[in-house]
Amino acid sequence: MPGISDGTRKSVWRRQFLIQGCWNYVGMQNVGFGYAILPALREIYTARPEEALKSVKRHLEFFNTHPVMGAVVVGAGMRLEERAAAGETDPKEIGAFKLGLMGSLGAIGDTFFWGSLRPTASVAGAILSLLHPAAGIAALLLLYNAVHLVLRRRGFAAGLEGQEAAVGWLKKEDFSARSSRLKLTAAILAGAYAGIYTGQYAFFGATGFHALTLFLIGAAAIQCVTMMFRKGVSPSEILLFLLLLGVLILWR
Repeated sequence: MPGISDGTRKSVWRRQFLIQGCWNYVGMQNVGFGYAILPALREIYTARPEEALKSVKRHLEFFNTHPVMGAVVVGAGMRLEERAAAGETDPKEIGAFKLGLMGSLGAIGDTFFWGSLRPTASVAGAILSLLHPAAGIAALLLLYNAVHLVLRRRGFAAGLEGQEAAVGWLKKEDFSARSSRLKLTAAILAGAYAGIYTGQYAFFGATGFHALTLFLIGAAAIQCVTMMFRKGVSPSEILLFLLLLGVLILWR
């Protein structure tokens, strides 16, 4: 059976960005997933409308995972549909594969993208915003999107090679180790931000008492952030704490 054409693959790739579209409490991302993979189903089941209808219904079953990691499942789903159409596998395996992988991918994606990458990019942007607000916004968007787009593309390509390749890609990327490194980077950057921010007010144009007070507040903030990281507090909650602290300092 001929493979899926490049044009159809590109169409599915573009559509998988909308996997959160039509999110609902019953099927969650089921409609978005079905919309993303629809061009591939049309090509695979050309001239077989009954099988095409069954395949669409398969992908309208409950599905929920991290939106970025969903690209892996979309790619693997296309490959599995190809094999099912060729009689190489049971169509029931497609649903079983999606159901078995979506929970793990959701946990991995939440930890890496929401709990590690986004806080790191946010702190880097906060530091550069001290130079210019536009630089901070650009740094945040570039850092987050550069990483997430590359990983989304690699995951989609691995899924197109099959189930084994998708699982092998997840092991190779080692998201657990990457998350740990990013959390450490976020902690270092948060400490640097607190030091730079405090230094701006402590040593330029302030009285001795004022400078000492701000310096002690900054040191206490760094120590508090370090303790929260050791206690396993989410980086997002730590950033919220730093935001509230900054507002209190500026509240004159």
